[in-house]
Amino acid sequence: MELFFVRAEYRKEKILKKVNPLKVSRMKTIKNYTTIYMANGTKYSVRTSLVKALDYFPPGMFIRINRSEVLSVYYIDNIARDHLIMQGKTVPIHRAYYKYVISGINVLE
Repeated sequence: MELFFVRAEYRKEKILKKVNPLKVSRMKTIKNYTTIYMANGTKYSVRTSLVKALDYFPPGMFIRINRSEVLSVYYIDNIARDHLIMQGKTVPIHRAYYKYVISGINVLE
């Protein structure tokens, strides 16, 4: 898995910040901007679509829980029918996306 860089602002200076894909816990998009949330609470807003942002990650690393948000499978603790627990927080799953959530993970029965 390759590292990538995002454009960020640090103390009013624009820099390129290195991002480890394994540390990304979720991504959320609004129009043409995608916010990348890191596991440590840091977030970066980049001007790209969610689909283009997902190209920087291996297939199967993220699952879509609604139209504009994806979560990393590495940070999900529990999954129920209408919500999941991620890093101790409850995150709702849109009911139309539940089948995508289940199909995007490995389930040992």
